[in-house]
Amino acid sequence: MRERGSRYTPAISEPIVVDASIAFLWFANEPDRSRADELLESESTLLAPDLMAVEAANAWWKKLRRHEMERADVEQAITNLLALGIAWTPSAMLLPSAARLAVELGHPVYDCLYLALAVSHAAPIATADKRLQQAAGRIGVRVKT
Repeated sequence: MRERGSRYTPAISEPIVVDASIAFLWFANEPDRSRADELLESESTLLAPDLMAVEAANAWWKKLRRHEMERADVEQAITNLLALGIAWTPSAMLLPSAARLAVELGHPVYDCLYLALAVSHAAPIATADKRLQQAAGRIGVRVKT
């Protein structure tokens, strides 16, 4: 049996779509972040619509407003997120598909951006959002657990 990643059997990791709920956990010191952290340790390419960075930054801003994060922590979280090497897809490119999915599923368009990206790459989605997990299941998108 050959080792994973040997020069004869290159490791092939599927890409994974990550949403803002996962990005939020990476840098917010939340108690249930271990599964989110595993994604950072994987060899998979992480994919996200560019809106994800805005959504994550907004969630950290809310923590700042509740005095649960400091301004420097929010700024560092944004810097760290942008340095992860996530393959960002312009939301405008995903919007037609996302809007169709939103109508079909009765689910918000901004969440459907992640689903559209997952469908376009035949990739699973990583999300802590239960409603988004359910929507993914309804269209056959695997949820990374």
